[in-house]
Amino acid sequence: MRIRLSPHHLESIQSLAVSQFEEIRKIRRELHRHPELSGYETWTAEYLSKKLIAAGLVVRNHVGGHGILADLVVDPGKPTMALRVDMDALPIQETNRVPYRSKIEGIMHACGHDVHSAIGVGVANILSSLRDDLPGNIRFIFQPEEEEITGALRMIHDGALTNPEPAAVLGLHVAPIPAGQVAWTDGLFLSGFDHYLVSLSPRKDQSFHLGHLSTIASRCCHAIQSLNRWKLPETWDQMEAFWRLMQTGPEELKNFIVYDASLDEEDPDAWPGQFGVGVKAASPSLRKTAFGKIRATLNKICRMTHTQYEITKMGSMIDMRNHAGLVQSTLPALESALGKQHITQLNAAFPFNCEDFAFFAKRIPGAMYWLGAADPSQGKYALLHTPDFDVDEHCLVTGTVAMATLLWEAFNINLQPS
Repeated sequence: MRIRLSPHHLESIQSLAVSQFEEIRKIRRELHRHPELSGYETWTAEYLSKKLIAAGLVVRNHVGGHGILADLVVDPGKPTMALRVDMDALPIQETNRVPYRSKIEGIMHACGHDVHSAIGVGVANILSSLRDDLPGNIRFIFQPEEEEITGALRMIHDGALTNPEPAAVLGLHVAPIPAGQVAWTDGLFLSGFDHYLVSLSPRKDQSFHLGHLSTIASRCCHAIQSLNRWKLPETWDQMEAFWRLMQTGPEELKNFIVYDASLDEEDPDAWPGQFGVGVKAASPSLRKTAFGKIRATLNKICRMTHTQYEITKMGSMIDMRNHAGLVQSTLPALESALGKQHITQLNAAFPFNCEDFAFFAKRIPGAMYWLGAADPSQGKYALLHTPDFDVDEHCLVTGTVAMATLLWEAFNINLQPS
């Protein structure tokens, strides 16, 4: 395929991203110092709104909660592309000893949403400065509540994808791969999940202390977890090996199932005999297969312990699948922007996380990319949801160049349903 973005505009994007690095790093660090949990992103939204207004965008606040829509309008008659970034933090105590460490006890940006938001501002600055040549309009979606899997739908219901409807939506997520790298897939990016509540009780002809139910519940959790073929890598070496495996894409990984089962972590005795079960899998049909294995495991244990169970579905999440045409058509531009040696194709999805970006991508063509953010030589491994999470901040330049390039190039393709 041929790149349609002109060399002049590509060079402008690259040089502007480099020139604003210090400013975007400052934004990232301010966000990192002031993390806010899902549903409480008031300071974050106000801070980012001011940056977006300064970039010349038309800003609408309080969209689906603390969400922000920021529109760069060059011509209302032209198509619109969208960039979605997330803003919320996690209930984790930061252990990093850096000048920009979290000022909020027990809360930190341990999933890179501070990086994503800073990149969103960086892309807005670049494309606003090039607006006279931009082929269409850009909508920037700054989303709250991603960690709770509630923010995307709330923003969509409040008009994030209307007036006008974007032709496509793009996103990115930091990853524990070397900074400077971007990884892509034209299929499954992250899986959905099913959540269940299991309630144990004695058979009618049996009676025993309720505390015994908790022991049986713990046994059930252990048995369900033992079904796992795949476990979340915990060290840098393990993670490196796993990402290499994702590139080769063996069939057993392409068809992954990941099981989780646990008692109430805060108070295991609060609900004797009850526990939660979660399933992530590479397809809805594999989630059904997993459900059958869970029932078979429970049946066996309940027969042996003279108990019975009820299993209730408590929630589910759809798969996050990239639009193949959008990814493939814009890939040459991405390779030109970053260098082909910095672009990695993945042939299997990362099986341990989910993303409510899926709700945007279900409604319009969408694509998400992994942004390398690690530099082991600095002790920055970008391992998600860990108390020492941190990134090589040069990933801010890579992410800004990548997203600005992809948004621009997306105007030049004819998108069909995936």
